[in-house]
Amino acid sequence: MTSTSTLGLPNKHVSEGRLSDITDIEQSPWFDAEWYMLQYPDVAVSGMSPAQHYLLLGEAWGRRAGPRFDAEYYLERHKDVARANVSPLLHFIRNGEKEGRWPVQLQAHQLEDLLWQRIATKANLTALTNMLGHQDSWEASYAAWALGRWYAWQNEWQRCAEVLSIRHKLYDVKPDTPAPRLLEVEALTHIGQLLSAWQCIQLLKKVFPDYPDTSLALSNLLATQAKAQGEGGPAQAGALMDQLRLQHINTLFLNAKLQPIALKSANKPLTLDNLTLDEPGASLSSVPYEAGLVSILVPVFNAEAHLATALRSLAEQTYTNLEVIVVDDASTDNSLGVAQSFCEQDTRFRVLVQSTNQGAYAARNRGLAAAKGAFFTVHDSDDWSHPQKLEIQVNGLLKNPDWKVCSSDMVRCYKSLFFRRWRIESLDGWIYRNTSSLLIRREVAETLGYWDKVRCSADTEYLHRIRAAFGNKALGEVLKGVPLAFCREQSQSLSQTSATHLVTQFNGIRYDYMQAAAQWHADAGQPSDLYLSANPKTRPFPSPAANLPG
Repeated sequence: MTSTSTLGLPNKHVSEGRLSDITDIEQSPWFDAEWYMLQYPDVAVSGMSPAQHYLLLGEAWGRRAGPRFDAEYYLERHKDVARANVSPLLHFIRNGEKEGRWPVQLQAHQLEDLLWQRIATKANLTALTNMLGHQDSWEASYAAWALGRWYAWQNEWQRCAEVLSIRHKLYDVKPDTPAPRLLEVEALTHIGQLLSAWQCIQLLKKVFPDYPDTSLALSNLLATQAKAQGEGGPAQAGALMDQLRLQHINTLFLNAKLQPIALKSANKPLTLDNLTLDEPGASLSSVPYEAGLVSILVPVFNAEAHLATALRSLAEQTYTNLEVIVVDDASTDNSLGVAQSFCEQDTRFRVLVQSTNQGAYAARNRGLAAAKGAFFTVHDSDDWSHPQKLEIQVNGLLKNPDWKVCSSDMVRCYKSLFFRRWRIESLDGWIYRNTSSLLIRREVAETLGYWDKVRCSADTEYLHRIRAAFGNKALGEVLKGVPLAFCREQSQSLSQTSATHLVTQFNGIRYDYMQAAAQWHADAGQPSDLYLSANPKTRPFPSPAANLPG
């Protein structure tokens, strides 16, 4: 790396902001001035410094800043940066590196992409395994991460732990984010190496002290320890373990200055169905009642076993100006009876009944057509929400007039409150955005209409439709890293069944559907072109047949 003068042109030709940008590039290890000049000899006669030439000309021409940063690849992999229309190198220097984004294409990336597309699976697994000994530590460490994620999805936890342990022997690993360490903790926990898992958690806390998922990993570890000790132990021992687990979970809420949660029934074990606010009634909403009515749409099909948990979490919301519209989609169990019972106890609840089963998105549309709120959101029938969830999201919209929607975060878990995620992403962990529970302004529905009536991915399509119509500034987020919803993991859910499994987002039903939707969004000349009625006579874009209802 060599140092050059800041400018090769008079200062008057470069704005003060550009001078700062050039300085940041010159001082960054990701820009190699000597390498840049060797690769592009015309720079020497341009009258500019290498950094100035790169920023003002080279980046737009598709030139690379150095052997470890490729601007074209960065924009291709990180669409949000491309949409923001900023310098990819400056974005990476100032934000992307800290966020764990990728600066350059690796061979291991390409192999992993093919793996998740389920193309030549055996061959790509073999190729990634061979790369574990690659002389480039980036390639070797990413190959371990790619294999670890794959084995985790296959529930091959021993192999997952083994490949991830290889990363400890490498001097420079990618991704250098908390996620690979969290996955290793999960693998060690699953195979019963609890001491090693605990040691891994301690290292995770040391290297990434503000990583929220660590608290959930500690709760999982305690739950696994309790299970290993057997269910026949003293009741007091189990009760103590539950309180210790709650303490770790509540760390997330207390750090965000939210009310902690507690057992609804002290004589029952800690489960998703036994949660409530630690001091019911102690937390009053900071948002005035007059802020506006929130319509909560709850599509229901055969959810008798857990519907009461979802509805109770809505009844306990600190923001009380709400209506809960339960749409029973021709359930064959007693879901309707459970919903009607809540209506009798709370006038804010009402039930609509579908005569035939039409799917969750059709049920949402039925509820939206009947909604009266200034804001609307969706709550799945098997989830639990923190009592301050709505308050926080409403407050986000009130304080940010440009936001059309406000998202919060979620975490998936089993009924036992064992937390997980089907595929951990390198930029987050188990906690991530709750796309299915956006809080949306009424005007969005007036402009864009309803959800697409398909089997899966319509909530993601609606979010992308909002972005296409109103731009990135319309999408707001609150309390990143704080799971305001616990989403119940069920093997029979659409995201976990073979035809519509989440893996099809890489190659299959979900991928094909979203590609077609993206083309529809791109072709729109104005927001109203993206309006979708509740029951359109023709589809605005094609969908795989397997994603259509019926």
